[in-house]
Amino acid sequence: MDNTLLLTVHSVLRWAVLLFGLYAITKSARGLLHKQDFTPNHNMAATLFIASVHLQVVIGLLLYVARGWASSFANMAETMGNTTLRFWSVEHVFGMVLAAVIIQIGRTKSKKAVETTRKHKIALIYFTIGLLLILAMIPWPFRADIGRSLWP
Repeated sequence: MDNTLLLTVHSVLRWAVLLFGLYAITKSARGLLHKQDFTPNHNMAATLFIASVHLQVVIGLLLYVARGWASSFANMAETMGNTTLRFWSVEHVFGMVLAAVIIQIGRTKSKKAVETTRKHKIALIYFTIGLLLILAMIPWPFRADIGRSLWP
């Protein structure tokens, strides 16, 4: 099955995730530093980030199944011994799903927090951890064997 379109969308959407993540982190950091109320703008920044992450994970999981990476679990010894196979079948998917879970937990906890400072602090911590994990799991061009181009 040709999944070029899906892979292209997944590759382009990476930039939206990174931009929305930086935007949400910046809004939370500024809100915390300047002791701002948690406004609809802060809420929108967090919503854009989590929505783009969720969409990216769904597309990624579709690609994971369509490209056959899930079948690599049949021979884990071979999978773990091959850098490329291990990255695409285990590390990338696990790291990205974990990042999405961390970001979602941060979003949920920050919404439930009563104090404004706490809302910003929770969002800042969880969003930063999630975004750092995303950055670590992206197949950047400089990564030998697994690198992909910056733009499709």
